[in-house]
Amino acid sequence: MGLGCLVACLPAPRLTPPIVLPAATPSPPALVAPTATPPTSGWDELFPGFEWREMRILMEDGFEERLSVFRMAPAHNRFRVLYSPAQPEYVSAWDSAARLVFNAGFFDENNVALGLLVMDGQTFGQSYSGLGGMFQVTGDGTPRVRSLVAEPYQPGEALEQAVQGFPMLLRPDGTRYSDTGDARARRTVIAQDAAGNILLIIAPHETFTLAELASWLASNPDLNLTVALNLDGGGSTGYYAGPNNIAPSYVRLPAVVAVYER
Repeated sequence: MGLGCLVACLPAPRLTPPIVLPAATPSPPALVAPTATPPTSGWDELFPGFEWREMRILMEDGFEERLSVFRMAPAHNRFRVLYSPAQPEYVSAWDSAARLVFNAGFFDENNVALGLLVMDGQTFGQSYSGLGGMFQVTGDGTPRVRSLVAEPYQPGEALEQAVQGFPMLLRPDGTRYSDTGDARARRTVIAQDAAGNILLIIAPHETFTLAELASWLASNPDLNLTVALNLDGGGSTGYYAGPNNIAPSYVRLPAVVAVYER
């Protein structure tokens, strides 16, 4: 789990007016007080049922964060967990044939995934208990983001793919993560909207605390999220959607989630 502070390589910005969010306090300059905001740009359909957009947030000090958001319809996309603790790779090196590759859950100094991980039906590790959540794919290919507090994992569940993380940023009961004290860091979020689409949200700079990000997600009606889970952030945060649409991870990753045509 690296702590990177480099600048990610991102797609060119759209010629659309940025959102301006007021700072919660005069310092530090990157502090954000998320509020309900309209979208800054529309969705681009890269493949049937596979869309991307950039959402721009302007800080009072003039810094502009650019969130990359992917929205994927389960009927058109297949999700697979890739895990290789003996040979970790940067997010861009895992599978160039995939529509999208992004970093998964937390891991230790030996590149062993923390929590439960399932790759092609093979189970590794043990599930978190009493915290966090899970992105899972069942045998029929149905993906889902799930709270492990509201719905604990039961040994023997028939899962084809799964990664776990923490905390839940948006919970199924409508509450959101509000604990303070987290540092601002790069963030990776896997979420699900009211239509059942899976969303990946990448904040590539050290902009949000977890509570601020949860507040922003909950206050954005355009995304229409019902549940959102924090995956590994910091130097691990990254995605690859082709050479012209990438936010590189700063460390090699033992596990990623890859998305393919279904």
